[in-house]
Amino acid sequence: MKTCEEWSLEFDLLYNNIASDQAPGLEEYEKSVFLTRAQEAVVLGLYRGSFGDAFESTEEVTAYLDVLVKQADFNPVEEEESVSGQKLSDSSVLFENPEDMLLRTWESCSVTTECGETGVPVIPVTQDEYWRTVRNPFKKQNGRRVLRLAFAADGGEAAEYGRQGYTELISDYPVSKYTVRYLARPEPIILVDLPDALTINGSSAKATCKLEEALHQTILTEAVRLAKAAWLS
Repeated sequence: MKTCEEWSLEFDLLYNNIASDQAPGLEEYEKSVFLTRAQEAVVLGLYRGSFGDAFESTEEVTAYLDVLVKQADFNPVEEEESVSGQKLSDSSVLFENPEDMLLRTWESCSVTTECGETGVPVIPVTQDEYWRTVRNPFKKQNGRRVLRLAFAADGGEAAEYGRQGYTELISDYPVSKYTVRYLARPEPIILVDLPDALTINGSSAKATCKLEEALHQTILTEAVRLAKAAWLS
């Protein structure tokens, strides 16, 4: 695994080569910011297929990101803690998302009906779609489907880093279980321990990249591209 010192030296080498030594030097914090942003861009690009095949379309691409795949049972929010005034339906239940969740890759929901507990598909919808379908008996929530909405918790840390704080499940029956397999946000690349006043995605401790080494050069190239774009802007 590449050390933080190696990341820093290779960043400088590529940056100086592209910038022809004309760009100002970068501090370790600045390089860490660009590396972390580049890492997230590469992860999203691999998931979407921007760098070739999309996630799970081939064994190779799946192996690149499998270290980020996690599974969690969501915890329902206690009524006194919920943002109940923001719920779109009286029959909905709020679940607190894992803080590191980036993208869902699979989800499962069980509801308790008159016939007992049964598994049903979870259909993601936007707020606008919900209002268009809520009165349509063929598209609204029922014993055969649960609708899913999401929103940031309170405009705070969850919104700052792009995480959705809550998941809102709208079901005509009590939700007994909600499980999600998801792609976690990669931990930031931080080349040195940061002073107390500085953090990157909420972290300040020195940390190297945890992704496959086959992705390191792509991350470096993207980070230097971002740095060059910032210098030229």
